[in-house]
Amino acid sequence: MIVVMPLVAFLFLVVMLLVRSGELRIWQVILVGVLGFYLARTHLADPIESAVTWFVTGLTHSPSLS
Repeated sequence: MIVVMPLVAFLFLVVMLLVRSGELRIWQVILVGVLGFYLARTHLADPIESAVTWFVTGLTHSPSLS
């Protein structure tokens, strides 16, 4: 849960910048959001959440300097 809110905020910022630049249309953003809600209701939600957490942890992990 610690990773989810900053990740959502970052993705929201990216989407808003893409909409403002004209790269994405509002209907495309709505369609992707609806897809996300339906995907969250399937059995794939837990593996996707685990994969995103693993990826973000891998990006932010700093090796110890022992």
